[in-house]
Amino acid sequence: MSAGYVLQPGEGTAGQDDPAVKASRASTDGAITVIDSDTTGGAPRHVHAREDECFYVLDGTITVECGDDSWELGRGAFVFLPRGVPHAWDVLGERARLLIITAPAGLEEFLRELHAAESSPPEVARRHGIEFL
Repeated sequence: MSAGYVLQPGEGTAGQDDPAVKASRASTDGAITVIDSDTTGGAPRHVHAREDECFYVLDGTITVECGDDSWELGRGAFVFLPRGVPHAWDVLGERARLLIITAPAGLEEFLRELHAAESSPPEVARRHGIEFL
């Protein structure tokens, strides 16, 4: 069973190299991932088999496609992207800051492996139950 914890600004969960990771599989006993993402780009169309994904926009504007729907989201907006439904997102303008939340946890492991790029992105994604379309 996981214990409660507090992170101060600039801190990430124990055992993470990235201070943007605020909740992980290890810190929440697999319940959720939360990443404070300051980004200039998004993700191409893909589908998650294992987790639901949410974004809460802290600053900037993003576009999101989910199934046949598309939205433009600014500061304070929230979107829920259910597992099994293809989706994509991108930043409008120079950058955006958002909370990326997945349940159950594990997205942080996929992103860490993807950014290490020891194998092709589709192969990394497949191992984590994600398919790029």
